[in-house]
Amino acid sequence: MKANDRWSAMPQEFWHYVRALSEHLGYSKKKIVLQHSISDIRRGLNNLGLSAEALECNSKARFSTNDLAEYFKFRAEIIEGFIADHLQTAAEAKKMFETVVDAYTDGYTCRANKDGEENSRLYAVKGGVPAEAPFNKQKGAKRDIDFLTATSNILISHHLKGRQFDQDPRRLPVFTEDGVIVGSMSRRMDGAFPTCTNPVALWEFKCYYYTTTFGSKISDAIYIADLDGFERAIIERETKSKLSLTLFIDAYSTWIEQGKSYLCRIVDLLHRGAITELVVGSEIVDAAPRLVTEWLKAEVVSADPSEPSGAPIDTL
Repeated sequence: MKANDRWSAMPQEFWHYVRALSEHLGYSKKKIVLQHSISDIRRGLNNLGLSAEALECNSKARFSTNDLAEYFKFRAEIIEGFIADHLQTAAEAKKMFETVVDAYTDGYTCRANKDGEENSRLYAVKGGVPAEAPFNKQKGAKRDIDFLTATSNILISHHLKGRQFDQDPRRLPVFTEDGVIVGSMSRRMDGAFPTCTNPVALWEFKCYYYTTTFGSKISDAIYIADLDGFERAIIERETKSKLSLTLFIDAYSTWIEQGKSYLCRIVDLLHRGAITELVVGSEIVDAAPRLVTEWLKAEVVSADPSEPSGAPIDTL
């Protein structure tokens, strides 16, 4: 899922209004994403000591209260529609994983931890490099393959057609020029292409199939994604390069039944340019080949800066 062109073109001031109004008027209520009307927006601004008239009458403003109302409607519809339709239960994610395994792999080898307990599998991918399938951090009956991560690794490997990628980075992404570090990020990511040194693509997985409560760990993950986007913008500006930053999410119960307000924040992240793309659950099957094609093109441009890079660099 890529950003809608209309909303991704909005100035940063628009997103300050979205954030302030969402916090004041609410993101969701009784598990329903709120659609704030123009009258709601005017009331909210008045309660915050702000003026709708000042916005409407400002000749320099590139948006109106009507634009804000239409965005809130768009955000609610995309969450209740596309996102809800593609988020999966654990059983659905497992079925997707098994289907992908049958179609794209020729068996696997087990990997165990120091106690001899299986903690990951290495799948032999048809036409690709071996793909990691880590286990989740659950215990007992809930302990199983981390379905979306494993499915994504297999599909990415297959579509990269033998090219290596970093499936389990254990270091920070760094960016160099003439062998000298000119940029870095604060956190280890869940995946990188081609490596964590001068990547053209980075990605994170946020899958919580067996989570029964929406705790601070999950909410913090959204704010951390915002930090990643901020650092991405700095790196793109200072290195004149393009960096793809993708967020993969899954688990219907966690996001739809417990965390719709945070889905609102994720949709905001996507449209104000903090992340390049949002991949939702079962969408990975269709998204993987397109993502890989984009990464390979970006790698060519990165190797030859004289090649046109397409869209201008986003900044926050």
